[in-house]
Amino acid sequence: MIVHNKGNYTRHAAGVMVIPGVNTIEDADFEKFSKHPLIKTLINKGEIVVPEGSSSEKAQTLKDLSAEDAIELVKDTFSVEYLEELKESETRKTVLTAIDAQIKSIVEGDEQ
Repeated sequence: MIVHNKGNYTRHAAGVMVIPGVNTIEDADFEKFSKHPLIKTLINKGEIVVPEGSSSEKAQTLKDLSAEDAIELVKDTFSVEYLEELKESETRKTVLTAIDAQIKSIVEGDEQ
C-alpha cells in the first residue's frame, strides 16, 4: 500500500521505516506500524496518510490514484530510486512527466 509521510522526519516503529514523502509498505507491516502510539498520533494529526484510490480503498500503487493525486505525491517524493521504481509501472503521460521533473529537480537542483 502507499503511505504518505507528510512530515519532515523519518519515522520508525515495529520494524518499519517511513521516510518523508511516499512509501510503499506491505499491508501487514502497516498494520503493525500503525498500532504504535506515536504513529497513531501522527495518523490522527494527518502527518502520515494512506491515500484512498478511486474505489475508496487504500491505494496500493500510483495507478490506484487519480493523475492529479498521483502527481501531488510524486512532488513530495525525494528518493530518485523510488521515483524510478514508480516509473516502471506508471503509464499516464502526465504522471510520468511529473516523475521525470521531480527526478531532474533532485539531481540537478531546483533553479526557481
